[in-house]
Amino acid sequence: MDAPIDLRPVFRAHWPSYGPDWDRAIELGIDVAQLERNLALTPEQRLLNHQRARQAVQLLRAGMKRDR
Repeated sequence: MDAPIDLRPVFRAHWPSYGPDWDRAIELGIDVAQLERNLALTPEQRLLNHQRARQAVQLLRAGMKRDR
């Protein structure tokens, strides 16, 4: 399996520093692009996305159990 791509240089080049916490998040490998996309959504939109993701995981788990 290939090593994951290090996106930290991309994040540093694309986004300005919003302070030490932001810089630390990038250093820890947090996807700040996804963070900004989520923060642009309303709380209701974020909850809906979360519910959809949970449903997808449940369907995947059910499928894995069925295939065993």
